[in-house]
Amino acid sequence: MMFGVAVIIGCMIIYCFLMILATSAFWLIRVSNILIIFDTLYGAARWPIDLYPGWLRMLMTFVIPVAIAITVPVKALLGKRDVQHLAQSIVLTAVLFLVSRLFWKYGVRQYSGASP
Repeated sequence: MMFGVAVIIGCMIIYCFLMILATSAFWLIRVSNILIIFDTLYGAARWPIDLYPGWLRMLMTFVIPVAIAITVPVKALLGKRDVQHLAQSIVLTAVLFLVSRLFWKYGVRQYSGASP
């Protein structure tokens, strides 16, 4: 059951991160590289977060949270996560969802259209 919840959390984190990247298209001129950026970051999260040094682990956990989306379900499947870690992941996901939603609303309010 913890694995199922962890997979849903991981999917939500990836969704929120993609939503933030997509919202940045309101201000960026060249948006074709957004998916390349995401693919690169997602590829870096393919490896267990414990392999990276502390500063990079913190960056991939809190600034670019794709590491949590990958690591939490795997550790839940292996039985290395307890309910407290899962609850912390749920809280982090809820905060990230709120941030991405507020950023989207801000972007839509600031959007003036593509034509003059």
